[in-house]
Amino acid sequence: MNLSTALYGAMAGVSVASAQISVVSRNIANQSNPNATRKIANVVTANQLPAVASISQASNGALLTSLLSANSNQAQQSAVSNALTQLQGTLGTSSSDSTSPSALIGQLSDALQTYADAPQSSASAQAAVQAATNLANGLNSASTAVQNVRKQADAGIANSVNTINNILGQFTQVNQSIVQGTASGTDITDALDQRNSLLQQLSKQIGITTVKGTNNDVKIYTDSGLTLFDQSPMTVTFQQTPAFTASTQGNAVYVDGVPVTASGSPYSVQSGALAGLISVRDNLAPTYQSQLDQIAGGLITDFQETDQSGAQPAPAVQAGLFTNGGSLTVPSTPTATPGLAAITLIPGLAANIKVSPYVNPTTGNPALLRDGGISSNDPSSDPTGVYTYNPSPGQTGYSDRLNQLISNLSQTLAFDPNAGAGTQASATDYASSSASWLGNQVSQASNAASYSTAVQSAASTALSNATGVNLDTELSNMLALEQSYQASAKLLSTVNTLYTSLFSAVQ
Repeated sequence: MNLSTALYGAMAGVSVASAQISVVSRNIANQSNPNATRKIANVVTANQLPAVASISQASNGALLTSLLSANSNQAQQSAVSNALTQLQGTLGTSSSDSTSPSALIGQLSDALQTYADAPQSSASAQAAVQAATNLANGLNSASTAVQNVRKQADAGIANSVNTINNILGQFTQVNQSIVQGTASGTDITDALDQRNSLLQQLSKQIGITTVKGTNNDVKIYTDSGLTLFDQSPMTVTFQQTPAFTASTQGNAVYVDGVPVTASGSPYSVQSGALAGLISVRDNLAPTYQSQLDQIAGGLITDFQETDQSGAQPAPAVQAGLFTNGGSLTVPSTPTATPGLAAITLIPGLAANIKVSPYVNPTTGNPALLRDGGISSNDPSSDPTGVYTYNPSPGQTGYSDRLNQLISNLSQTLAFDPNAGAGTQASATDYASSSASWLGNQVSQASNAASYSTAVQSAASTALSNATGVNLDTELSNMLALEQSYQASAKLLSTVNTLYTSLFSAVQ
C-alpha cells in the first residue's frame, strides 16, 4: 500500500464513520419519538473505498398494515363503548335503579296496590298519580337522553370528517415531497416517518388500506374499497344535523359524492371512529329509543279505558291515565290471539307520553284513577257514564278498577320484534328486557373495546420493536463507530506524519 492509497482510505474511513455517527446521533435524539424509525447509513464500496450511498429507514409493511387495521378497530369499538356507557349512565337501566323505566313501573304498581288497599284515601290517590307522573317524566327524560347521544354522535361524525380532510391535506404535501425526494435521491426518511404517522392518525378516523406506487407514492382506499387519495385527496363531506328527534334520520358521509355511511351502500366503511359513531347514531341509540316507545305504548294500552255501556259491536276504547300528548288514541290493535294486543311502534312516543291532566290533584280529580272515566268529554261528572267503571261514581270503597290496572301491568302484549327486546311480554317484563338489552350492549362494547385496545397496543409494540430506535443498540453502535473513527483518524495522522518526514527528507 502506497501513501496515497493509505491517505484516501483513511479519509474515506473518517468520512464514513462521521456520517454513520451522525445517523446514530439522530436515532438517539429521536428515541423518545414514537413515530420515528431507526435510520440506517448504507455503506457501499466505490473505487475500492467505502462511502455512504444513502440513508434508509427500518420498515415493516406488514406490521404497519396490521397497526392501521388495529387502530381502526380500536377507534370504532371505543366510540361505541363510550356512547353506550354515557347512555347507560344518563339513564337508570336496572330494576334496582330508581330512575329506570323498569323501576318506575314497579313503583307505580306498588302505589296502585297501596291505593287499592285504601281506595278511600285521597293521599294514596295522589301518590299513585305522582308515581304515574314520575314514570311518564322518566320516559320523557330517557327519550331526550337517547336523542342527545345521537346528536353528540352526529357532532362527532362532523369532527371526524374535518379531521380526515385535514389529514389528507397534510398527506398530500408530505407524499409529494417523498415522490420528489425519491426521484432526486435526497434523504426522505423523516418524511416517510411523517407520512406513516399521518396514516396512523387517519386510520383512527376511518378504516383504510394503502397501495405503493412508483417513486414511493402511496394511494389510500377506504376499507370498503373507495379511493380516498390518489395523487390528490378526495373530498369528504357531511352535513351535521342541528337537532334530533326519534324520527330524525342523520345525514350520510360522502367521499367525492359517494355515500360511505348510508345503510345499504356498497361502500359503507367498516371501521374507524366514523363507523362507530354511525352505528351509535343510526342503529344502537334508535333501537333503544324504539324500546322506550314500545314501553310507552304498552303503558297507554294497559291503562286504556273501555266503553262500559255494553254497546255492540266491540266496545270502544280510549286512552286513560296515560296519553300520547293528550290524544285519546290507543297505540295497539287486537291480534288473532284472544286478549292479546299488538303495540304499534310510534317513533317518539316515549317523548310524548303524558299523564292525563284530569287526574292531576291541581287541575283534576285523582279519584278518577279509581273510578274510571278519566278522559271522558266531561270527566268531572261523566254524565253518560260510558267509561266509568265504578257502579256508584264516588263510592270510596270501590277498588275493582285499581286491581284491574295492577293486573294489566302483568298482561301479555305483543311488541314489535324490530325493537329488539322481545315479542311477547308484559309492559313490566318488557321494560326489564330492555334494561338487560342495554346492559348487554354496554358489556359487549366494553369487552370489545378492551380487546381491540390490547390488540392495538400489541401491534404498536411489534412495529416499534421492528422499526423503532433501541437506545442500548444505538449506544453500542456509537462506541463501535467512535473506535472506527479513531482508527481512521490515527491512520490519517500517521500518513500525514510520513508525508511530512518525506517532504523534509526531499528538501
